[in-house]
Amino acid sequence: MRKIFYLATVLLGFSCTTAEIPLTGVPIDRTVTYQRDIQPIIFNNCLTCHSSINPANGLILESYVQVKNSAQNGNLITRINDGANPMPQNGLLTAANRALFDKWKVDGYIE
Repeated sequence: MRKIFYLATVLLGFSCTTAEIPLTGVPIDRTVTYQRDIQPIIFNNCLTCHSSINPANGLILESYVQVKNSAQNGNLITRINDGANPMPQNGLLTAANRALFDKWKVDGYIE
């Protein structure tokens, strides 16, 4: 079984140095927007640690601009997909929610 996983990893180009969890079976066939899709996830999962009141690591995720900047220029999307060092720290978001972030990126971070 390990040989098959290793071979798949090599053939598909997955990095062996990351704990990123690939999203399979979560197709999204519509445009993802911040207001409709991303903001509720941020509100329910991130603002406990990333509001303007004592933000963890100085990262504030209260507005579209702040979330977009962290997704484009920071490591927001990497961290929400990182099984070894997830954000939120209490565990990975659902695969469906993580797929929304990935599709939001592909769609151009639409507000």
